[in-house]
Amino acid sequence: MTVKKKIKKTNSVSEFRKDPVSGDWILVAIGRKSRPVSFNEKKKARIVSPKEKCPFEDPQKENKFPILWYPKPEIGASEDINDWFLQVIPNKYPFVTPFHICPKKEKNGIYKQMEGTGFSEVIVTRDHIRTIADMNKQEVELVVRSYQERYLTIKNEGCVSYVLIFHNYGPQAGASISHPHSQLIALPISPPDVKRSLKGSRYYFEKNNRCVYCAVLDFEIKEKMRIVYKNGSFVALAPFAPRVSFEVRIYPKIHSPYFENITNKDREDFAEALRFVLGKMKIAMNDPDYNFFIHTAPIGDGNDKHYHWHCEILPRSSIWAGVELGTGIEVVAVSPEEAAERLRSV
Repeated sequence: MTVKKKIKKTNSVSEFRKDPVSGDWILVAIGRKSRPVSFNEKKKARIVSPKEKCPFEDPQKENKFPILWYPKPEIGASEDINDWFLQVIPNKYPFVTPFHICPKKEKNGIYKQMEGTGFSEVIVTRDHIRTIADMNKQEVELVVRSYQERYLTIKNEGCVSYVLIFHNYGPQAGASISHPHSQLIALPISPPDVKRSLKGSRYYFEKNNRCVYCAVLDFEIKEKMRIVYKNGSFVALAPFAPRVSFEVRIYPKIHSPYFENITNKDREDFAEALRFVLGKMKIAMNDPDYNFFIHTAPIGDGNDKHYHWHCEILPRSSIWAGVELGTGIEVVAVSPEEAAERLRSV
């Protein structure tokens, strides 16, 4: 007779965890927190570029007419561009060049290639220093509103397959200009990371007849350990298998594949959740550099109903080294349970 051995629980300094959507394994290695370089270390004062040299202080020097602009919330309706709070302008250094015709795949020997066309825009808020974490709810709602408005306009362009909205804060996150700004890039292809998520969510739905993200939300709300914040429409949580320490994802409570379909109330609640989480990170992690982006279903025929749009916030507290580069496995020094507790407590 074969005797099954019981697996003993240990106080191990590491644990492998599997992402339920992508299927990727990550390594939570809490022993790494004691390394000489840590997110806890006292940071040097953040370097802010001089106003007089900042291209976003007066966008009209190079962009007489912005693509979109909103006046300051306290002013209300205004037709005077000098009252601007937010502007959307073309990216001076675009990732892709504007469409003239839809690009076509071409063969090059054993390779395939396609012209790098699309849309590349910058969403600039007026204050030279104040980030989303420092704004009030009405200001953040305008930022989110600009995301939605530009998305709805660009999705109608025939050549666009995917629109990504993202925000880089700090040099470690790739922000070359310190003035707070977000970006939008529209592509004629679906990005690999999004494709993997779509594939994983479709597989789970076909197997369980249920959205995997909805299942995650139900489990996390019951567990409570990894919940950072929730309001009427959204839940912010530290994912079970994060890619970086203190990663937070914001999900709508009600299933929806498409960010661009959010209602006015949802937009307000999402803005409040985003502001709240970034504010908590600023305190708990000593104003870290970070990236956030919105993942939504691709533009298409509506066959991605199994998907659930969300926002991912990734603080940049570490650099990939040999293990990460050699294995492709993210190594996380702070468990999501500890991260959520610390964010809640500040």
